[in-house]
Amino acid sequence: MAEFLLVKFNEDRGVIVNGAPGAWRTNQILQLQAGSYVVTLAPPNDFIPLDVPVVLKNTTVLNPKEIVFTKVP
Repeated sequence: MAEFLLVKFNEDRGVIVNGAPGAWRTNQILQLQAGSYVVTLAPPNDFIPLDVPVVLKNTTVLNPKEIVFTKVP
C-alpha cells in the first residue's frame, strides 16, 4: 500500500532512504511502501539530526508523515 512522506529542509536537497539515494527531493511528497525507513539528506552534512527513523503507516497524500531537518552552520 502506498504511503506518503514529506521531508522538510530549508533548501532543495536529495533525500536518502535506507542508504539508497533516489530521485527524491526535500520539500516534495515522497511515495513509498508502508514500512520502516531511515531517512537522511545528501551531503554536505550540515544539518541535524543526521538521520531519522520513520514508520510509514496510514498516511495520505493530503496528510503525509512529516520529518524536519535543520541546517547548522
